[in-house]
Amino acid sequence: MSTERLYRTEGIVMRRRDQGEADRVLILCTPLGKIEVIAKGARKLRSRKAGHVELFSHSSFVLSRVAKSWDIVSQAETMEPHQSLRDDLLRGTYGRYVVELLERFFAQGEGGQALFDLLGHALGWLCEDDDLDLIARFYEQHLLGLAGFRPEVFRCVGEHTGHVSLHPREATKDTRPYGFDPERGGALCQNCHAESGTRQGIMNLSPDGLWFLQECQRHAYARLRTQEVVPALHTETERVMQNYITYHLERAVRSGVFLRQLKRKNRTGEYIQE
Repeated sequence: MSTERLYRTEGIVMRRRDQGEADRVLILCTPLGKIEVIAKGARKLRSRKAGHVELFSHSSFVLSRVAKSWDIVSQAETMEPHQSLRDDLLRGTYGRYVVELLERFFAQGEGGQALFDLLGHALGWLCEDDDLDLIARFYEQHLLGLAGFRPEVFRCVGEHTGHVSLHPREATKDTRPYGFDPERGGALCQNCHAESGTRQGIMNLSPDGLWFLQECQRHAYARLRTQEVVPALHTETERVMQNYITYHLERAVRSGVFLRQLKRKNRTGEYIQE
């Protein structure tokens, strides 16, 4: 095999499916973008590749270019297995959510180093940290930014003659909620939200909820994780962001729906299908 056809890349296994009698097709997030490759013989019991192409695994690959077909995995070696995402249902469902979100917003060949790093960090945090909702909210804001869909949370997206900055934690006697309008791409000041009435799609957003979304955008995760976020704030901002994401994708994120059902079951002991 000509070495000119071979290339190396790191990759995170986002999804895989069986192909033929013994092969697996892998969707990888790599520093080169999102790619689809085939691991021949990976389902055989004695395959040397099998343990290195598990779901969520961050591995080093040697790939062989094939014209008009999937590139072939020639070698694979695990760098970070993210094992707990396969062993723990809740953590694994969060892992599926962050992966599916990337798949929905980025097509084949799209992405790059920043997206690869974001996914790798998110999966690592999901393995180690306890506030899984914090990771999800931070990840959403930064993935949407890389995809060109980051919501505007620092200024009102309503109709004004100039920019109206939003400072939800400044001392004020105005206790009215802010608004969040997916169609216009972000937050509404209290006046614009009040004037919008019951317009379809616009959601209430508390001052603390707006502040939290701002924090997710402007700070690194290392700093964000030092702040205490109450469960009610997670519930509110999750609902707002799911509404925003569903609007732009024109469909719900399936793993996100299952995740909310799973969390509800953990709280109440009852499984309620949405």
